[in-house]
Amino acid sequence: MGFGIAFLGYCFLLLHSAGLGILAAPFLAYGFFLASRLEKRFLYASVSALFMLPRGLFVLLDLFLPVLGVDVNVAKEFPFLNLGTYLLFFIAWFFMLLYQCIAVRNIAVANDHTKLKNSANRQLYFSSLFLALAITMVLCGELVDGRVQIFAGIAYYVVVLMNMFFTHTCFVLITSEAQYEKDKEMVAEHNRQVMERRAGDKARSKKK
Repeated sequence: MGFGIAFLGYCFLLLHSAGLGILAAPFLAYGFFLASRLEKRFLYASVSALFMLPRGLFVLLDLFLPVLGVDVNVAKEFPFLNLGTYLLFFIAWFFMLLYQCIAVRNIAVANDHTKLKNSANRQLYFSSLFLALAITMVLCGELVDGRVQIFAGIAYYVVVLMNMFFTHTCFVLITSEAQYEKDKEMVAEHNRQVMERRAGDKARSKKK
């Protein structure tokens, strides 16, 4: 249903500073696009994920241009672009997470699944606190204490891991239950066809 692909996207997001953010955005976008068959707000999460791509490209260029022999520090040469892509990255992440949690919560409410609903609420609350802190740090980077920056760096990985586990929970609870319902319908249809064939065979044997 797409949650497995979105989970891989979060794995790449964990390695964003190593240049793999360029893969995180497409995987997250495609994963949530597939999940939108279950709830339309996953499509909004998919679109939001695409806005994380510019930052992934910027980090990749900043890492590999010196390796290729290009004597330029992208982050220092283009400070406004650096700031803009960083800010866009966290805003896009916030909206992606917002729509993901709303979609999961709607599915949970529709299926009377209290545990999944509470998990979506917790995920949105704690991750939103971190993302608000991250956006504040981007806007007021020079004024932020070094210890706060270290804390935010650690919090980044904690929040990504939380997002990964939450998406895995969606994969287990939503996908497996949806597949169970689909399998149940297939079995019921198969049994119906078998009964119709038997009824037809009986009718033909009576005519003989």
